[in-house]
Amino acid sequence: MARIFRAAVAAGFCAGSLGHAVEADCKGEESPGLAFIQAKALARDGAIAKKELEYSWASGRGNFPNYGVAKDPAPFDLPKRFAWSWSFPLGRFKVLTYGTAIDHLRNVYLSGADGVRKFDSSGELLWQYASLPAEMMDAPSLLNGRLYGSDTHGNVVALDMDDGQVRWKEQVSARICQDNGFTMAKDGVVLAASDCREPSPNGEANHLVKALNASSGKQLWTYAPDTAVWNFLPLFVDEGDFVFQDMTGKVYRLDLHTGHVIWKSGGKEGTWTDGSAAVGNGMVFAVNNNHPPGVASEYLPGTLSAYNLSTGKLVWKEVTQRPPNNAPAVGKVKNLPGMSVVMPLCEQVLQGAHCDVHVYNADTGALRWVFHGPAQKGILQAGDSEGQTDRSYMGIRTLCLPNGWSAPTIDADGTVFVGHEDGNFYALRDMDGDGAIFGDDEVQLYDTYAAFSGSSAPAVGPGIMAIASCDSLFVFK
Repeated sequence: MARIFRAAVAAGFCAGSLGHAVEADCKGEESPGLAFIQAKALARDGAIAKKELEYSWASGRGNFPNYGVAKDPAPFDLPKRFAWSWSFPLGRFKVLTYGTAIDHLRNVYLSGADGVRKFDSSGELLWQYASLPAEMMDAPSLLNGRLYGSDTHGNVVALDMDDGQVRWKEQVSARICQDNGFTMAKDGVVLAASDCREPSPNGEANHLVKALNASSGKQLWTYAPDTAVWNFLPLFVDEGDFVFQDMTGKVYRLDLHTGHVIWKSGGKEGTWTDGSAAVGNGMVFAVNNNHPPGVASEYLPGTLSAYNLSTGKLVWKEVTQRPPNNAPAVGKVKNLPGMSVVMPLCEQVLQGAHCDVHVYNADTGALRWVFHGPAQKGILQAGDSEGQTDRSYMGIRTLCLPNGWSAPTIDADGTVFVGHEDGNFYALRDMDGDGAIFGDDEVQLYDTYAAFSGSSAPAVGPGIMAIASCDSLFVFK
């Protein structure tokens, strides 16, 4: 209510426009925090939002407000705690799998190139939604009894979580690109990237952000960022807003209900990253590569930047030793004080290139510990060359070509879980405080024999953890 009052006061002194930059909302005001358009107040005035059902892992990055961080512990001893897996019955290479979610009953939802599947906690298939010839490459999101996803034919779709039936389907553009993004939903609004086309710093990419009514599918507003987005990951923050980054690492904070720009900051023009943003510790953490696309080396540096969530001002930035082509996670890491940023680093699809995981102090950017991961063994990542023929036969994209790592998850004990492009799914923790992750009490792994897409992340619920490789689903208890 306080913010509604401030917005109404600001609207009485200055007229804002949805299509204008932040500075145009109220020129001459000393406090940009007061510069909110009247539409903001009208959108929320008098509205008492229904309490959203709480799911264990409601989206590809978990739950608001602590994305990438689980409320529950996950099993560290991965080989001994493996419970079950699912692969396509006619052969694991006949499908590409992407994001996972877990509801309040520990049912697991899996998106893939051929649609969406729901499993109970013991692995029984409960329903499946077939999307072909459109492919569903984004991680889905759960909200009040519905699953929301998007497909490459430009559709955003709402499925009933109970039976998988289509509740609505809205085409928002001719195409949505084949990257590995996230369809996210909160407060009655669904967010998706759209308008796949050139130009961008890296060929075809999505140029628009679309907001839809979660109940009806009606399009609410459209926003065009300064540069196209890649692996679009909108993260909801306080007071009905959300943040995301474009492919250059520029961060945007927008009003969820109007699309109004509150601030935008950072980025390196002309660059491209497979990474996405993260929120936590009162900041937004964004990534960018420091080199233009087309240059490949495991040693090319990038930048991890921390921006004040309220103002968008840069707090700190650190140059990374390898490309930051992944989304970070922000939370409490085992045996470390305060908050940390978990940052996977890798130049993917490069034979012989090593992939590392760095953990930074969220307040200062100081490096806390390092896990030196393996190098990519083959010309392509695990499972890609082996599955081309089968995937071509099924009429889906023939290669996964994912990030070097999955998105990371921090469990309630502070253990870091992340999947590597050569198929190993890792549990990582620093038990002796020496800053180097090594030994059986600090590293556990389970070999899935396939890489992990950027929209894949370990999903954690009470007594259960699920992760999708590029072709199968793996569950640990």
